[in-house]
Amino acid sequence: MANPALAHALAHALTAAAHGFRVIPLTRAKLPAVRSPHHHDPAPLPCHGECGRLGHGVHDASADPEAIRALFAAAPWATGYGIACGCAPHHLIGVDLDLTSGRAGDPQGAGGASGMDGRVGKPGTSDLGKPRANGARMPGTRDPGRPGTRRTTCRKDRTDGLAALARLAHEHAFAIPRTVTVLTPSGGRHLWLCGPPGLTVPNSAGRLAPGIDIRGLGGYLVGPGSYGSRGSYRLAPGSPAWAPAPAPPALLRLLTPPPRPRAYRFGPPSPEPGPAALAGLVRFVRASRQGQRNDRLFWAACRAYETGAGPELAPALIEAALDTGLPPREARATVASAARSAARHLQPPETWS
Repeated sequence: MANPALAHALAHALTAAAHGFRVIPLTRAKLPAVRSPHHHDPAPLPCHGECGRLGHGVHDASADPEAIRALFAAAPWATGYGIACGCAPHHLIGVDLDLTSGRAGDPQGAGGASGMDGRVGKPGTSDLGKPRANGARMPGTRDPGRPGTRRTTCRKDRTDGLAALARLAHEHAFAIPRTVTVLTPSGGRHLWLCGPPGLTVPNSAGRLAPGIDIRGLGGYLVGPGSYGSRGSYRLAPGSPAWAPAPAPPALLRLLTPPPRPRAYRFGPPSPEPGPAALAGLVRFVRASRQGQRNDRLFWAACRAYETGAGPELAPALIEAALDTGLPPREARATVASAARSAARHLQPPETWS
């Protein structure tokens, strides 16, 4: 059966490329749609496309129409497209503002509704901050008009990324510019900003404040006109279409904290850690919550490789990350990145490039 969303996503992707943005096709789960050519390799080596084949995620991103058509032809199941951040000419920075309701959970034994990215849906709402229109009570809450009922649930903290960004703007004396704004199916929004050439903004999740994720170099934003498993992405009413505003200097300073001093050692790695320490790293990864899974896996893998136990522990770390819901491709890429980082920091400074 033909995929009716494919032509729609391709048309929007080509429009984005015509404005200088580099794009890749995405699945309904918002993941790169072209399968890695290395997925059958017993021990895949890090590859950013040097092999000459498609399937390297954001490293495939292109603004060339023919290259884009080739990418979508290789992924006929695509329903959306991603826009690579940090690339010339726009040096795009994405500010992902989540909105999760502080609603009561379901009664014991019932599961809540959340997407693969951990964003909680808001039935009965459309745009950011609009109240529930149908007046319905959440399951498991007490009806004040019915004696004998009792509350069997606990509250979850409400996350409002837009309010958190407004607080940061007030505290650090910058204005949030009028810029490209994309509404997400979960009620959040993506703000597009331009960064200056030569400045690398790292990706982060919740580092600035709960509900604020940053997409920088190596990351991507879901483009308007894409369809995901929970709905469509669309431009906010009155939003500029393809002209992101410059990021305020004060915000850029928050996005690029001063680098930490490099830690390096001469000579062989530290003595091999005991089994308890290695098991602790695996437990640390398995205890990750959504929003911190990648960071925890990277940290644990770095510690393992720095002590020389990385090759032996990597499969257990990846398995623990998969148990938390991290996609297999992302888990393997994170461990590979940690291996490269640890190897680099074990060398004396004059060898760093």
